Amino acid sequence: DTNVLVYQIPGGMLSNLVSQLKEQNALDKYKDVLKEMPRVRAELGYPPLVTPTSQIVGTQAVLNVLMGERYKVIPKEVKDYARGLYGRPPHKIDEDILVKLIQDEEPITCRPADLLEPEYEKMKAQAEKLGLVKKEEDILTYILYPAIAPAFLRGESKEEELTPIVTEMHPCAVSSSQGIPTEFKVEVDGDVFNVKVHPVDGSFKVTEGSEKPSAESVRGAVTSHMQGMVLSLKVSVGDSVEEGDTICVIEAMKMENAIHAPHSGTVKEIFFGEGDSVSSGDVLMAIE
Repeated sequence: DTNVLVYQIPGGMLSNLVSQLKEQNALDKYKDVLKEMPRVRAELGYPPLVTPTSQIVGTQAVLNVLMGERYKVIPKEVKDYARGLYGRPPHKIDEDILVKLIQDEEPITCRPADLLEPEYEKMKAQAEKLGLVKKEEDILTYILYPAIAPAFLRGESKEEELTPIVTEMHPCAVSSSQGIPTEFKVEVDGDVFNVKVHPVDGSFKVTEGSEKPSAESVRGAVTSHMQGMVLSLKVSVGDSVEEGDTICVIEAMKMENAIHAPHSGTVKEIFFGEGDSVSSGDVLMAIE
């Protein structure tokens, strides 16, 4: 197979790559990412293409292509790999790339697990304080998924309904009663809008139930450069930040990606909370 021999991409990793590109609405970059993959793997010391290091190579290759600049965005897991927290690479990491990944920090030489601090009791106390613990498994769920577990364990999360395939239908069949609006949830590139359809003289008027702020309408707008979920907010309204400070972390493509302040200033408004989904280009907050 060409993908395996030329681009060094196993079948399972390939399907995951396609899924990542679809998620980021960038399937047109497929060929570019294929070419980038072996280059990144060589620079990172030829890690084996099995979980989790296959994800590390694949996601960094995708980000290099999507950002238009190589290693402009570096996920936390890629940095941890360069620090030696996943073990010693099979081959030496390219010196120039290593500097980009961890600056002047020295990679560890000991067994990575020896550096881990016991955290079960601390996380257990946090979960109990939040009222999340009914059984021991709830503590483990909170430890593994601290951002989304609280809503799930409180019963606030609802099961997603399966959407049936809609066959072609005449527009007039949308509303059975003239003049009575019909409400819909419409998903566009991952964004969900509440809309009402009003029959007016055989035509339909669509109005958005909610509209997200645009970068043009918000002074000091800081936007997301990828689609994902807000894992954690590092600032609050009123905080002062310096250019380059980490203001939030977005989980995308199974990796933690830090969003940095593009300029110094004061956080005036935050438009998303932890656990919220964001799309590329969404305004995360305003810093003036």
